[in-house]
Amino acid sequence: MKNGFVKFLAVCALCPLAVHLSRSGDVPEKETLSASLCSAYARTWWQPGVKNPEKTFHVDLKIMKPALWRMVYCNEKDARLAVHDSTGGRFGVLCCEESLFMEDLEHPVLEMECRDWLPAAGAAWVELKGKIPCIIGKEEALSEGLSFTVGQKDQKKPLLLKGAVLEEAGSEKDGRGSLEMSFVRDRDSGGLRMEMKLKSSRYMGILRLELTTPEGAPFPAREDLFSRSSSSGEYSWFWSYLLNPDEKGKVHVAVNYMTGLEWVDMPVEIKFGMSGLVQDSQKGE
Repeated sequence: MKNGFVKFLAVCALCPLAVHLSRSGDVPEKETLSASLCSAYARTWWQPGVKNPEKTFHVDLKIMKPALWRMVYCNEKDARLAVHDSTGGRFGVLCCEESLFMEDLEHPVLEMECRDWLPAAGAAWVELKGKIPCIIGKEEALSEGLSFTVGQKDQKKPLLLKGAVLEEAGSEKDGRGSLEMSFVRDRDSGGLRMEMKLKSSRYMGILRLELTTPEGAPFPAREDLFSRSSSSGEYSWFWSYLLNPDEKGKVHVAVNYMTGLEWVDMPVEIKFGMSGLVQDSQKGE
């Protein structure tokens, strides 16, 4: 195990953080994205006998957006911010730690890190500059409902989400994947647990599932778990619901997701001070 030495940077004397597109004449200002600083910290990993320990600088950015927009995706391979400090030393490059940062599409936070660069000991401030390409969605859509049998294990059906994917060139296309359902007995409540997984080779702005009876009434289920993950080029969304022990019949499932997609470059120009350094140590892998 390696030991980490962490410095948390207290933010002071913030300059204006919202960055706007330029305006010309009477052309109205275009709605856009902007970023503000949530936190920043430096970490040095060390091991006995290692002369040049690994150093990383971490930044969390809160993304601010027009009210009706939802964040869908960040193109992590092109998301780069230049970072430097007041001493005028060499620049570092901040990169995305994880493209699946949209745990909350309404209030997203982007996690970034810079390897082998830390602010100099005497630095008064750090500045971040660059643009981050993101996909935003302006409209919510609902897929066609799929019918599943309550209590039947290992059900799987193909799923089509119209206009759920945006190509690099900007063309919108349909998203395809599968919706899987299984049932297990919940040990704590004795009720039936319904587990659903949506899988796709493309990342999409999935919001929630809508469950109804064949007659269109809300299906009696209580969601108690939601997660998302990615592995080997496949994206997954997982939900778990608790049902009544004697629940039977059919459940219709529709997927609520974002469409009306656009690529938007989010400009970032943030400078923050580093007064009141607090240090801590922790163990890491």
